[in-house]
Amino acid sequence: MIRSDAGRCPISAQRRILGVAKSTCHWMLEHPEAERADPYEKDVERVWRDSGKVYGARKIKHALEHEGVTLSRRRINRIMKRNGMASSYSKAAYRPRPDRPNDDPAPDILAREFNGHAPRTHLASDPAYARVGSSWAYVCLPGDLANRQIAGHSVGVGHDADRMAGRVRRAALPAG
Repeated sequence: MIRSDAGRCPISAQRRILGVAKSTCHWMLEHPEAERADPYEKDVERVWRDSGKVYGARKIKHALEHEGVTLSRRRINRIMKRNGMASSYSKAAYRPRPDRPNDDPAPDILAREFNGHAPRTHLASDPAYARVGSSWAYVCLPGDLANRQIAGHSVGVGHDADRMAGRVRRAALPAG
């Protein structure tokens, strides 16, 4: 554009208006071949089209490497942006898990009434887990709904709700 308008407007004025550095402007005027298309544009576009217009720069780079062509991800990104190519991805959708036919739903014993109970009669808990070395440890701290204190504990390496609930009951409820 600067070269074509050089007869009507001085190059220095065009350069200032467009915000182009003087060295860049002169280099582009001396090297018109730099405006050529990237020689790998066709390869990038072919891989992108063959993928169903889904692949992004990372997957295109990987596919081209299998063909023996080595390009940087940034170069592939520039080619894609220049030619209007964009990757397509889908967001993970929430899928409710169906109830298993042999599982009974947990009974609602409290009927959402959490206050006014005697201590250690109504406990609530949720197991938590923590990474310990190369395995997981599961921790269950039941809370007393009457006074909101921790009523016991259970720790194990297996995520077995029945086993953990059994340990908790023995530790939390008074003997009797």
